[in-house]
Amino acid sequence: MWCSSLLAITTLLNLVYASKSAEPTGEWPTEIYRSTSVFGTSVYFARDTQDCHDGLYTLLAPRGEGLAARGPTILDQSGHLVWASEYVYDTVYNLDVQRYKGDDYLTFWAGYDKADGHGDGTVRMLDSQYNERYAISGPKGRSIDMHEFKITHDDNALFIVYDTVSVDLQSVNGPQRGWIWDSRFVEVDIETNDVLFEWRASEHFRFTDVNSKTSNNTGWTFAHAWDFFHIHSVEKDARGNYLISALHTDHLTYLDGRSGDIIWRLGGNHTDFQDISSGKRASNFASPSDARFHDDGNTISLFDNTTPGDNITRGVILNVDQIEMTVDVRSEFRAYTHDGVTPESHRQSDGSVQLLPNGNVLVSYGLTAPAWTEYSDLGIPKCQTQFGSLSSYGTGNPASYRVKKRPWAGLPDSTPDFELDGYEAAVSWNGATEVHQWVVEGAEVPLPSSSSRSDESDSQAVSDTYFSAITKAKKKGFETIITIPFDAVQPYLRVRALDKKGLIIGTSAILPFRPTPPDENPPAEEPPVESKPSFSLGHFFAGAGATIGLLLCLTLFRRYCGAACLRSCRRIRPRRYGYLLAGRRGSESDWEEYVANEDEEVGLHIVSDTDSDDSDEVEVSDLDNPRLSPAINRTPSWQSKMDSLDSGRPMLNRTPSALSSEVSREKQS
Repeated sequence: MWCSSLLAITTLLNLVYASKSAEPTGEWPTEIYRSTSVFGTSVYFARDTQDCHDGLYTLLAPRGEGLAARGPTILDQSGHLVWASEYVYDTVYNLDVQRYKGDDYLTFWAGYDKADGHGDGTVRMLDSQYNERYAISGPKGRSIDMHEFKITHDDNALFIVYDTVSVDLQSVNGPQRGWIWDSRFVEVDIETNDVLFEWRASEHFRFTDVNSKTSNNTGWTFAHAWDFFHIHSVEKDARGNYLISALHTDHLTYLDGRSGDIIWRLGGNHTDFQDISSGKRASNFASPSDARFHDDGNTISLFDNTTPGDNITRGVILNVDQIEMTVDVRSEFRAYTHDGVTPESHRQSDGSVQLLPNGNVLVSYGLTAPAWTEYSDLGIPKCQTQFGSLSSYGTGNPASYRVKKRPWAGLPDSTPDFELDGYEAAVSWNGATEVHQWVVEGAEVPLPSSSSRSDESDSQAVSDTYFSAITKAKKKGFETIITIPFDAVQPYLRVRALDKKGLIIGTSAILPFRPTPPDENPPAEEPPVESKPSFSLGHFFAGAGATIGLLLCLTLFRRYCGAACLRSCRRIRPRRYGYLLAGRRGSESDWEEYVANEDEEVGLHIVSDTDSDDSDEVEVSDLDNPRLSPAINRTPSWQSKMDSLDSGRPMLNRTPSALSSEVSREKQS
C-alpha cells in the first residue's frame, strides 16, 4: 500500500512542480487549475530578458502523442496561459491573428495531418469573443492543407490544396502513367468560396527541377503518389504577385499574379540572383519555409530547414535588389544551444521566422525542437522558451508548426469561472485579456446574475443593490487565488472582473458560502482526572487475545501478501521519480493568513516531502509559481465534469500522459 501511495505522491508532484526558473526533468508538466477544466501549456525560460517583454501575446498550437495541453493556445509575455480552446480538435496548425474587413480574427487549421505529409482539414476563423465566424474549406468542398493560410491585403483567403493526378514520369525514371501529389494554391473569396486565382506546380515546373526522386514505392500507383514539390508557404505582395517556398526545392519562386509564370528564382542551382554575401550564404539554403516579403519587397525573411554542409537550422533575413538582381545576408539567426543541445537540421522541420515591431526576430523550430528563440536584429539571442524537454528535441513530440507573437484583445461572451474552497476563492476567465483586478462581493440573498456584463440588464442592476464588496485582488496569471476575510458573513458570493479603468467587464455566477470559521478561542482543556490502576482477570485475557491476534495477522500477511507487495514495489522506477523527493522545499507559513493588500499574493501551495528523513508525511509550503493551484487535501469541484476522463479516480494523482490517453480513447470511441 505504501508503495502505491508513494507513486501517487511523486506523480502529483510531477504535475504541480512547474517553475519557470528551474527546468523540469522527467515527464514535462501540464498546468491544471481549480476553477476550470482547461489544461495549460507549461513553459520554461532557458534564457529571459526584459528585451522580450513587449506586451505581445505568443500564439502556438502544441501537438504530440500523450499531450494533455494541445491545440490553439495563447500565452502572455510571462508564459501564463491566456486562452486555450475548450473544443478538442484532432490536430491544429498555424494559429495566428489576421485582419479581415477591419476586424482581428484568430485563424488556424484543424484536421487530420497524417495524409502522406499533407493535411486534410478546414480553416477556422474566431472573433474576439472566441465564436467561430467562418469555417473555410477548399473549392468544391476539397480539404485544405495545413501548411499555409493567409488573408491577403484585399480580404481574400490564400491556402494550399492537393490533387492526385496521373502524369508521365519517364523523365525521372518513372512509369509512363505515373501518379503525383500536385501542389497547388488558390485564392478564394471568403464569403462565397469562389476561386479568384489558382496555380499548379506541375504546370510550371519540370520534374527534373526538384530534389525529390521517384522510387519503387512512390509514383507508380494512385495510393503511393509522388510528392514532387510540397509547398510550404505562399504570400501575395502589393503588386499582386506571389512568393512561394517548397520543401523539395532549394530556392524561392516569385510568380506572376495573372499568368502564374515564374518571374525569378532565388537560391539553389537555378537562381537568377548574384549572391554577393560572404560564403554565398544568401542563396545557399535548402527546403526553405515561411518566406515573407518586407520593406516593399526589398527584404525577405525565411526559415532554412537544412543548410547544405551545415547541421544547424537557421532563420535568415535577405536584402534583395530586384533591379540589379543581387542578394545579400542582412542578418542570420543560428539555432540557440541550451545545455549543449541544439535544434539540428531536418528537411521537414517547418520552422518560422517573424520580424517583431521592437526590432527583435522570433524564430521557432517546428519538428526540430519544442522551443522558440527571440534574437536582436544582429542575431544575438535574447530569450529562449521551451514547451518540452531537451530529450524531446528532434522527435516532434511535442511540436508546434509555427510560433507567432501578435497583439490581441479577447473578451469572451462567457462568465468568469469561480470556485470556493473554504476561505479561498479561485477565479479565472479563459481568453479574457482585459482583466486587471478581481473583486469578491457578498450578499444575503442569492439573486441571479443574468449576464456576464454589468450593463444592459435590469435584473443585474437589482442584484447589484444587494451585493457589497468583501475583498479584491490584482489578477495574477491565468488563475488568481483570493483569500476571503474570516469575518465575511454573507452566505452568497460572486466575483466581478474589472479592467484597468475600473470598469466592470464580467460577473461570475453566485456561489453559496458557508465555511466553518476558525475557532480563535478553543475551550480550555479539562484537567486530567486521576484514576487508580485497576487490574482484573478480564484485562489479562483481553491483552493476551490481542497479542495472539496481532501475531496471527503478521504471519498471514508475510505468507500471502509479502510477495505481492515486493512485486508492486519493483514496478516503481525510483530513478524516474526520485528527483521529485529531493525537490525544492518551501518554508512553513500560515496558508490561511488574511492579506488586505491587493498586490500581495496568497493561497498558493505545492506538496513537498518533509525535512524528516524517516517520515512519509507531506507538508504544505509556499509556491513560487502563482499559476498552479492548491492540490492537497481537496478535490477540484470541476472533477465531476471530467468523469469521462478519470473514471471517478482523483484527478491530480494522474500524469498528463494518462489524462491525454483517456481523452484520446473517449474521442475514438
